[in-house]
Amino acid sequence: MRDRDLDDLFAEARREAPVPSADLMARILADAAAERPAPAPARSAPRRRLRPWLLALFGGGGVFAGLATATLAGVWIGMAQPAPVAEALWGGTSGDPLESVDLLPGYDLFASLETPVEG
Repeated sequence: MRDRDLDDLFAEARREAPVPSADLMARILADAAAERPAPAPARSAPRRRLRPWLLALFGGGGVFAGLATATLAGVWIGMAQPAPVAEALWGGTSGDPLESVDLLPGYDLFASLETPVEG
């Protein structure tokens, strides 16, 4: 068998497309209908609970809990200040209170990096 013979066989198979019989289609559709699940019974809409106005104002209990946690964390950090921040704000052993902590870093790090020069 040559390649041309194989091409002829494929062309003939394309010309004669098989058509399923009506009996086969009826059996396939009957099997599909038997396997289809029964529809679920209709449920009534869930009753909406009234939320307290404060929780509704913030978007619900989860959002309110997050805001409360952030507030408590802020109060705790404000009361128990870390040593470098407290030293920078109220002065420490040095004369200038802002010498110990660099609150606004400059461009020294970027200026010290060498950039490759293409030539």
